[in-house]
Amino acid sequence: MKSMSGYFPKKTITFERASIGILLILGLVLRLRQYLSVRSLWADEAMLALNIVNRSFGELFQPLDFNQGAPIGFLLVEKFFHTILGRHELVLRFFPFLAGLAALGLFYLLLKQITHRTGMLVALALFAVNPQLVYYTSESKQYIVDVMVWLAILVLALPLFQRPPRRQDFLILAVAGMLALWLSHPALFALAGIGIALCIHFLQKRTMADLGWIIIIGIFWLANFALLYFINVRNLSNNSYLNHYWANEFFPIPPDLSWFMTYVSENIPLQFGIPYLPGLVVILIFAGWFWLYVESRPVAWTFALITVFAFAASALQLYPVKGRLALFLIPLGIILLGKSVELVQKRFVDKKVTATMVTLALGAYLLYGPLSTSIPLFITPKYFEHMRPYLDYLSASWKADDELFVSFWAEPAFQYYAPFYHLEDVQYISSLEEDYLTPQILQTRFAPLLGKKRVWVLFSHVYEQGSFNERDFVIAYLDEIGTKTREFRVPNASVYLFLFDLSQ
Repeated sequence: MKSMSGYFPKKTITFERASIGILLILGLVLRLRQYLSVRSLWADEAMLALNIVNRSFGELFQPLDFNQGAPIGFLLVEKFFHTILGRHELVLRFFPFLAGLAALGLFYLLLKQITHRTGMLVALALFAVNPQLVYYTSESKQYIVDVMVWLAILVLALPLFQRPPRRQDFLILAVAGMLALWLSHPALFALAGIGIALCIHFLQKRTMADLGWIIIIGIFWLANFALLYFINVRNLSNNSYLNHYWANEFFPIPPDLSWFMTYVSENIPLQFGIPYLPGLVVILIFAGWFWLYVESRPVAWTFALITVFAFAASALQLYPVKGRLALFLIPLGIILLGKSVELVQKRFVDKKVTATMVTLALGAYLLYGPLSTSIPLFITPKYFEHMRPYLDYLSASWKADDELFVSFWAEPAFQYYAPFYHLEDVQYISSLEEDYLTPQILQTRFAPLLGKKRVWVLFSHVYEQGSFNERDFVIAYLDEIGTKTREFRVPNASVYLFLFDLSQ
């Protein structure tokens, strides 16, 4: 009689499978730790959070306060979680957290289609421990959702290049693309790149029916984007503050070599967490794209077209391609870094010792920076702009005749947290953003507080430009006209609370 084990063959746990499992768990643990650190909302998060908690679902379709912008779908999901779960950082960050975990799984599924063995392991490790991807999984902004959406679209689209597509494949891609546009602004670049690449692919294959399907889908995507542009995106494109704020982040026309040099020297270490030889990272990315092109031209062209559309939008001053707004490009770069590792192994296929040594050296170079940043932050998360302890202290120390000054950039977080500490009815004086253009105006903001014995001064997200530091400038002035009687500070939290006697 045949044993039961014969009907259920055991899967061998190989080194590759074990490594993949460990890396996925590592990525999950790093993200969970960052999420559960429950740090206070920083200025930008608080600005968006105030729009979410203080507005109805319908009001989210109107231009947001504090010059904020986010995809309407993201705002509606955030409002949904706030409505059913309440006002809390973990609630506001719950959707980004889920998106970050989903992105980790989707990235692995994408790697299975594109990379092999060591290249897959290096790329998965880079994604799992990338400091930017870990951090934005716990921020109540849309950037990690951009990453998840991009990866989901690519996972659904790439099989269409590799086998004859079925009707349901087109329907799923059509619906996913329309939903993606509601959740992510840069999803448009991914859809444009994928759509054009699929058109070229079907033309080369002479499958006109498939070409017709993708053209119809593209028309639906464009119509959906036109609707979203009218109700949401146009408010951002017409926002002069945002255009000025991101002015230096747009791709220059005509191309400027110094801009490229700055982009590589600043953006590569920031996005990939690799602080050394950023030019080498760029070379490896191009080498990885070359090897991807050798293995699968349609996929390589898809990656190239997506990147071209993103930079074209930037050249038209429509979307910056630096910093957190370019987070969605990180997975593409990481995949190509993994492909560059594969290329090295292919180059030394007949020299196993050399291939192993070069691969280890390359892996160490790529992973040292991300690991040396993410592991310490796992042990001791950074609580920058950690407002809650300061308002707790202020609430406990507050007296009936006290006065309060809140700096411009501290005001959103103060407004968000004030109700938790019974400070929502406290009248306070604040500065304005335009004061920073003429710092002496900051001094005049204290005129109504002169002669008061207890004046609390709260700073967060301190404005710095050149040699000017908002906090130092204001405190130096207050030291001249009064006496500092108390200072409250929490280690590693960029918030400052002072008590001054201005009665002299």
